[in-house]
Amino acid sequence: MIDEFAKGNLHGRLRRDRKALLWKLDGLSEYDARRPLTATGTNLIGLVKHMATVE
Repeated sequence: MIDEFAKGNLHGRLRRDRKALLWKLDGLSEYDARRPLTATGTNLIGLVKHMATVE
């Protein structure tokens, strides 16, 4: 069972990471948000989908 400190720490990290991702997306065109940034084809929209699934 997760203690309250660990739970709070995890929630804080998720909030921080979500905020950082939204900051990176702010003002981007749809093209830029969907443009592959790595050799594997990862893009910012894919990271948003991943974060939504993980949370």
